Amino acid sequence: MAQNYYELLGVNKSATEKEIKTAYRRMARKLHPDVNPNNQRAQDQFKKVNEAYEVVGDPAHRKDYDQFGDNWKHADQMRNMGGGRGPGQGGGGFNMNDLFGGGGGQSAGGFSDMFGGGAGRAQQRQQQRPPEIIKHQGTIDVSLDEVYTGASRRISIGTSGTAKRNLEVDVPKGVLDGKKIRLRPDAKTEITLTVKVRADKRFSREGANLRADINVPLFDAILGGEAEVPTMTGRIALNIPAGTQNGRSFKIKGRGLPKANSDDSGDLYATIRVRLPETLSDEEKRLYSQLRDIRNGRPLPDDLIDVLNHKEASAE
Repeated sequence: MAQNYYELLGVNKSATEKEIKTAYRRMARKLHPDVNPNNQRAQDQFKKVNEAYEVVGDPAHRKDYDQFGDNWKHADQMRNMGGGRGPGQGGGGFNMNDLFGGGGGQSAGGFSDMFGGGAGRAQQRQQQRPPEIIKHQGTIDVSLDEVYTGASRRISIGTSGTAKRNLEVDVPKGVLDGKKIRLRPDAKTEITLTVKVRADKRFSREGANLRADINVPLFDAILGGEAEVPTMTGRIALNIPAGTQNGRSFKIKGRGLPKANSDDSGDLYATIRVRLPETLSDEEKRLYSQLRDIRNGRPLPDDLIDVLNHKEASAE
């Protein structure tokens, strides 16, 4: 006996369209083949849930299903023959049990015999045969900013002899490069889209975390200062402590990308790149030379000592 479609989706028969859609999405996420790659039972259940939603998620099909149950596909034929009150009930002198072989006087063939015996059975088998699935593949190109905010794309599909169909595709926040998005707009169509995330000049990406190189002048690295750091929402100021070494990284919590299927975000790592002066004046070279002598413990030149003494005397 076929399983009740409402039970498959975990809703009551009186559920609203919104409640059915929400229940379907919840079940589809739980049972999707990408989430259960080695679980054949879950994959079979996923197909059943899709079948249930294609029926009770469609107002016209749902009306037929509520009236005729598992025989909803033959609703038009039954209505034409007078069966309009639902499975097992009479309507206009017509008895559903008689139609399907439940009452006296009908042959064992039941429904199929009423439409031509063997030909009817062949037609029924053809109706039960799974439809041939037309598969489409493509690529969705997104920027890092779209990974941060989420995005949507409008695509067109079609084959020779069929009309073009326009579909809206949602790209979730935090999507990873190479992620495959699968769509089943109907029972006969399957679409697989591969996400390609473009490289970004500002950041390199490690999952939900971002890394950025920050150029810092030599004296700011030595004496301390501030540096501007890019984030996905604008620039922020980063305090550079005195004596910061080249290559040191500062973690800025929560400034990365959204994590897929989560309300959390990754972190941003700002890596210091000390920028040396490309040219020096003669005076700068002399001062750098003196600083090197001081660093190495060598005595200062007499003229520099006189200058320093003179400044100290002036200050007094």
